[in-house]
Amino acid sequence: MSMLNNIKGELQHIIEALHAVTNVDITIVDASLERVVGTGRHSEAIGRAAPSNSAFHKCINTGEQYFIENPRLHSICGDCESKDDCSELVEICLPISYEGDIIGVLGLCAFDGKSRDNLLNNRDGYERLEDQLKGIINTMLKEKDYGKQLEYRSSELETLINSITEGILIIDEAMRVASVNVYLSERMDLEQGRGYLIREIFPESILDKLSSKGFSGELGPVNIRGEEYIIQSNPIISDGGRGGYVLVLSDFGKMKQSVLKSRKENEIVTFEDILGESEAIKTTRRQAIQVAGSDASVLIFGETGTGKEIFARAIHFAGNRSEQTFQPVNCGAIPENLMESEFFGYEKGSFTGASSSGKLGIFEVAKEGTLFLDEIGELPLGMQVKLLRALEQKEIIRVGGHRGIKVNPRIISATHKDLAKMTRDGYFREDLFYRLNIVPLFIPPLRERGYDVLILARNFLEHFSSLYQKPIYGFTPGAERLLLKYSFPGNIRELKNLIEYCVIFSNESRVNEEYISRKMTASQNVDAKILSELTKAYERDLIQSRLQVMGDSVEAKKELAKQLGISIATLYRKLEQ
Repeated sequence: MSMLNNIKGELQHIIEALHAVTNVDITIVDASLERVVGTGRHSEAIGRAAPSNSAFHKCINTGEQYFIENPRLHSICGDCESKDDCSELVEICLPISYEGDIIGVLGLCAFDGKSRDNLLNNRDGYERLEDQLKGIINTMLKEKDYGKQLEYRSSELETLINSITEGILIIDEAMRVASVNVYLSERMDLEQGRGYLIREIFPESILDKLSSKGFSGELGPVNIRGEEYIIQSNPIISDGGRGGYVLVLSDFGKMKQSVLKSRKENEIVTFEDILGESEAIKTTRRQAIQVAGSDASVLIFGETGTGKEIFARAIHFAGNRSEQTFQPVNCGAIPENLMESEFFGYEKGSFTGASSSGKLGIFEVAKEGTLFLDEIGELPLGMQVKLLRALEQKEIIRVGGHRGIKVNPRIISATHKDLAKMTRDGYFREDLFYRLNIVPLFIPPLRERGYDVLILARNFLEHFSSLYQKPIYGFTPGAERLLLKYSFPGNIRELKNLIEYCVIFSNESRVNEEYISRKMTASQNVDAKILSELTKAYERDLIQSRLQVMGDSVEAKKELAKQLGISIATLYRKLEQ
């Protein structure tokens, strides 16, 4: 039995008190990876081993703290045996040492958004727990006398509470404040040890609301002494029933900042982010806004660089699935032999090189969100059949699996190709085309948007001037004329790159035509150099697409060469190029 198991009861008491204060699930794992104690989800795993190669395992080996956001995507958890089944959003691992040896790990884990924000907002406070924890456990291991343990326990709990940068109030059944942590006493100018009645701190209206909830649950935001808080109340339960309450006061302003930061990190796009006043873009924007509230499949047509994904994101975040996953995938970027496993996932050991724990496919990742299929015209015919089946049955089967998995993502597709013509020519399935094309959206090229070029250019100029910290405030009249005359074959993406180039090289307060002309000329020269390469690539793609329909036999190739008006030898040479 490990040393930590010898003080299992005391440890469980401490982490339950800490859990009541923080609402974060906590566990302690010993050096053999056995879970000694735990709260919430971890309580079900007490006595069982933590995953091999997990962050807990590495914390024991290295003796280092780990603060991990998105464990399933973090390098520290890359070879964890339970990575693909992990549901943690944030994890903190703190090593527990005794007499110079690492004897275990304290893990604080967030499984929901509220607990995640708690850990992120109070990271420093939680990371400081290591030193206090070391002292607490060393004291327990060295001192077995029960009376002294009770004395120490009160001090230890106070130390833990004071390490957290949220307001903590512990009140007894008589509604008298038994303890207040340093953070709240400083914020509200309260005297330590004075013994306030709770009504001296909280307005009567707030006490009435807490009382109506039985001092259990969440309340807020509420205003206390000019500051806004969210109050989480938790009863202290002992053998004789309730023995008071723990009130956690979270700074609502800080929480709002965290939400805004999270929205930025998730790249939320709104229709306000789609700039332009031309009638062409306004029409498309209006149509997109109208369709956003439904779950209808949308097929976005537009040249490369027109902003198809921006429209897809705006539709998603304006719809009723905005809280779910937006999962983009470029159909032209996935090797054909990996397409099925990328879309539908695979079971462990289903093929050579497969992960030992299997893998989720993009359909499972976005099963209740939005799946954005960019460059849908690049999807091979074989995969088109499987995609159509998944959309119609709302169910997928992983590669190597036998169990159906229910999925129901909203589908937004995009292409720069003429899918209707591809359907007529046999390169795209007619039934899939009609399934995807319930609501078509056409994004106009930049050359058809007139003055929008300058609206976008000025927006990019402001962005890059700030990014590169250069005082550039506009364009000369000559520069603006050049921008309006140019056709922008690369559309908005090309315009954005052009403006970034000008900001980097310009040393004046306004961008003049010299830099714009220089970049445009360079782009045209590059286009000329690669024309022959583009021609070869087009011929090769055309031949391979036809062979997918006609077959790969010698007779099929002879027939194709005849249709194309070339010899069979030329056909083989073009395939090899």
